[in-house]
Amino acid sequence: MLMALLDGILVAIYWLHHLGAVAWVGGSAFYLLVLRPAFRRAATAPETHRTVGEEFRSVVHTAIALLVVTGAIMTAAQLTREETSSQYLVALILKIALAVYMMFLVWLTRKPPPPQDVVDSSRWGKIKAELTGTTALLVLGVIVIGLSDILAALS
Repeated sequence: MLMALLDGILVAIYWLHHLGAVAWVGGSAFYLLVLRPAFRRAATAPETHRTVGEEFRSVVHTAIALLVVTGAIMTAAQLTREETSSQYLVALILKIALAVYMMFLVWLTRKPPPPQDVVDSSRWGKIKAELTGTTALLVLGVIVIGLSDILAALS
């Protein structure tokens, strides 16, 4: 009876974890593929862009909190099992490292962008912009979701 209850709670935690990932990564995909191009074509005021960004930022912060809490619980539950393989641990460490990098990027993008005359237009500056931009967040999110599937197959 108690094990069934704990298993049910763990299922709810998995569900909340996936919901957080869908909100963050799915929202990022919607922003990149739909919203940003629409903003570029339409004559919208900069305040609209800022307002949408602030609203989505609050969704992302909520998703991050949810992912951290549920991820810690899921990790603890998995690591207490005797049959956890070394392949699982490698995939888990990679997933956590990429997720932490994504969270760092969110923190980094909270800061206002530098003025146009300060933007680094060198080759390194362009590479750095690609590795820290919104597209990088989406690509990393898709990779992290793929690693989740690998972890599910390995557990």
